[in-house]
Amino acid sequence: MDLRGSALAWMVPARARAVMRGGRRPGHKLLHLGQVLRLAPAPRPVAWFDVADTARAEVVLPGEGPFIALGPSANWPGKVWPPDRFVALFQALSAPDGPLPGARPVILGGPGGTEAGLAAPVLRALPGAVDLVGRLSLPEAAAVLTRCALFVGNDSGLMHLSAAAGAPTLGLFGPTQAGEYAPVGRRARAVVAQGAAGQAPMTALGVGEALEAAIALLRQAEAAAA
Repeated sequence: MDLRGSALAWMVPARARAVMRGGRRPGHKLLHLGQVLRLAPAPRPVAWFDVADTARAEVVLPGEGPFIALGPSANWPGKVWPPDRFVALFQALSAPDGPLPGARPVILGGPGGTEAGLAAPVLRALPGAVDLVGRLSLPEAAAVLTRCALFVGNDSGLMHLSAAAGAPTLGLFGPTQAGEYAPVGRRARAVVAQGAAGQAPMTALGVGEALEAAIALLRQAEAAAA
């Protein structure tokens, strides 16, 4: 199976091939994957983890929460929402009159200095945050996310993992196409910066817009659980 449409897919001996051809096409990437695999409708992604991962999540996030997970990193700078806006959004969500009063922040990210550097300003501004940047395997991260009342993050693999784990997931979009890459699930949605689709800077996404989308998502998640 090749999702990049590379020549290598045709050079490797195989009894069967599933190759996504290159180039842009309308619709979400999940639909494209379904077409390549001849699955209609395309199945929603699911994150799998075991009892050991669940136990680890209970150790790093003890108690009942609520917890708000933040994903301030991405694979290129243009997709990164300013860290001070992550902080302001968390403070609004966890305020006494917010939708998740008293919530604790959980900062997630992958290994390496780049991820740590993107998370550092948020961690400094939220001294009570649980720092899990680079400290979890993917299954452990999925288990942690199931313990969170909300995940807010940039367009990234972590955002998709959160949606696949079933956590209420709000993806933040600017210079990438939400129509192609938005998180998928009954408890997932995207909020998009104002501007041309797939070209807007992340600075064009305000805290108020993200807060409004987060509140709507929490209501959506509550309805889905009913």
